[in-house]
Amino acid sequence: MTSGDTRRRILFLCTANICRSPTAEYIARHHFGADTFHVRSAGFMASDRSCPEELQRVLAARGISVADHRSYHLDQDTVTAADIILTMESRHVLEATALDRRALGKTIPLKEAAWTLDERMSIEAFLDRTNAQRNTEKYLSAIDLDVADPYRKRLKEYARAVDEIDGLVKTVLSRLR
Repeated sequence: MTSGDTRRRILFLCTANICRSPTAEYIARHHFGADTFHVRSAGFMASDRSCPEELQRVLAARGISVADHRSYHLDQDTVTAADIILTMESRHVLEATALDRRALGKTIPLKEAAWTLDERMSIEAFLDRTNAQRNTEKYLSAIDLDVADPYRKRLKEYARAVDEIDGLVKTVLSRLR
């Protein structure tokens, strides 16, 4: 991003940054372009891995290519740069916070954001409201907030994950627009 860039910075976060978070990143770019949001994705595992062939096939059928994607390991600079961090699992909120405690105030599971975000709410107002009502203990076991990881599963599981992520990303970003 350039210094005069006013786009909101959204980070999608998952375990390895090879399935769910890159899906969210590329779907966000596909549906919303680059005018309003600067999107990227990261994970907690080693960097420079490509997306599985199954995921590439499912996304290619939607006109989205992730062939050039290489996984990126989450670091403090990436946490600092993000305006909001949307995770694929509830436990990722706590893992990001363990890396940088400032992450907690701007990190929320993507599903929770889709369920609780009001129409036309700013990122700041949404995070202020979320943090005022937040019980972080739920992130230890709230599997209902998780997007199932399709890694090493059948093609239909990849398709199911892409469908879910597509709906969640559209819901959240259209309400933040």
